[in-house]
Amino acid sequence: MTVPAAVRAAAILELRRRRRAQTELSIDPLQRLLDPTFTGRIWLYEASKIGPELPGSLHAKQVEALERDTLHSWLFWANQSGKTTLGAVATALLSLGRHPLQQAGVIAMPPIQAWASALSWELWQNVLLPELLTWIAPDRIVDAPAPFRASMKRDILVKADNGQISRITGKAAEQGSEKYQAARVHWVWLDEEHPEAVWNEMQPRLARFRGRTMATMTPLKGESTYVFSRIYEPVHSGRIPLDRHWFSHAGVADNPGISDARVHELEAEFANTPSQLAARLYGKFVKPAGAVYQFDISKHGVDLEGTRLQSFLRRAKLYGLFDLGKWRFAFAWGGVDDDGLTLVDEVFSQNESADQRAKKIHDQLTGHGVREISIWGECADPEELRAINEAFERLDSPFRFYPVEAKLKNRKQGITRVESMINRGALRVRRSMGRGQVWRLGMSSASNGAPMEGSRWVWEANNWQYPEMPDGKVQKDDPDDASADGADMMDGTRYLAMTLYGSVETEVAAPPNKTRLQEIWRELDEPVNQKSVEEKYGSVLRQG
Repeated sequence: MTVPAAVRAAAILELRRRRRAQTELSIDPLQRLLDPTFTGRIWLYEASKIGPELPGSLHAKQVEALERDTLHSWLFWANQSGKTTLGAVATALLSLGRHPLQQAGVIAMPPIQAWASALSWELWQNVLLPELLTWIAPDRIVDAPAPFRASMKRDILVKADNGQISRITGKAAEQGSEKYQAARVHWVWLDEEHPEAVWNEMQPRLARFRGRTMATMTPLKGESTYVFSRIYEPVHSGRIPLDRHWFSHAGVADNPGISDARVHELEAEFANTPSQLAARLYGKFVKPAGAVYQFDISKHGVDLEGTRLQSFLRRAKLYGLFDLGKWRFAFAWGGVDDDGLTLVDEVFSQNESADQRAKKIHDQLTGHGVREISIWGECADPEELRAINEAFERLDSPFRFYPVEAKLKNRKQGITRVESMINRGALRVRRSMGRGQVWRLGMSSASNGAPMEGSRWVWEANNWQYPEMPDGKVQKDDPDDASADGADMMDGTRYLAMTLYGSVETEVAAPPNKTRLQEIWRELDEPVNQKSVEEKYGSVLRQG
């Protein structure tokens, strides 16, 4: 019987594939990567889980970071600059006992307990896990979860060169900071910036073995992040010793695998947003260009806790703000006193029911002893407003949401009003507002988003920007809501500011000889009704 030529050719190809696969089992990708005699820029590796083409060597910035002897390495590298590859390579080398610092006797030899942490489980399964499994030779993997699929298995067991078994445990920031407790580890690799609470919880886990960390991230949030204010800037100013933290900046141009054409494409794509270009192309910290508000929590924040908070809530007139939506539901509240408006707390809800949202708000307000509060905002869909108020009714709650008047929705005037309040110190924020709250940046029907922790209001205030315009074009007065993930808290804030005080254009200059009543009106930026002034300043008015 004659075998058809096509069948015979297919059989030959399959035989060759099996032979290559068998040969690749004996290939150690880390040995090839670090072999100075191997000169190929890239090579094909079919056992790879991240694509068949692997780099033939580390670039200069990767070698520098790998060999650096420091407790905490911060790699502020641009997209496509090899930061995730280096994180996986460093973690794999440690688990095998081949890391340069192990060879120098600085870090303990295996068995090693390491963490490889992503922002979400989806990123762990689809990015970190396949990268790690690519760089560890198949015959050294004792057990591991399968990449690209949901699994409760989190550990990669690796047979080290000395015969010991090292463990690389997958972690995800979306677990919450409490899941980074009750362990002792030698090494933690953080891919992208994790919440500050996670960083705090990690530190005691590293103390036993004087463990080290490597954070690989693109500084997209610029100077508005705790990494900049708590670590990067204090180190550069000398307030934190240099021997604990080391910083590296790298761009796509540092990666020899990225062509000049691709670099030019990125430059063109982000030409109108210099802060994003600096982060994505060069890995630089840059204060967001065109920021709508010059808000600084260290300057505009206030410590308001315990008896001070209760005293404030008793004397102030309380107000709330909201902006409704399925994927982004923003609520914040506070009070007006002699100093202006002080925001106390918030609820930022995503993809939850009206009953869940109403209960969170009811519990938060009543937990602070609040019984009466005026809550104003806008909702594009009247059904959402009806649903939240009906949910309050089912709880027998005294709280209700009210729509803001159409004339008070002027975007430009509202922004000017809030900016004026911030600049004069008439808008302050309780520093602990949103503490412990976890929300997801960019969450939608198509994406789970990235987990964030802390105040959504403060995050939006720091990230809301005007779009950068090309040279020769007039700067737009309309901010780009996409720069602050919808800017829902900012929208609610301007609705409330306009409801309380009206637009800046309505202000009238006070006469030279002002009475105390005129001073009060000036301080409150002309509230909308005389009754609120009398309630707040009745004793002053009665004294003349």
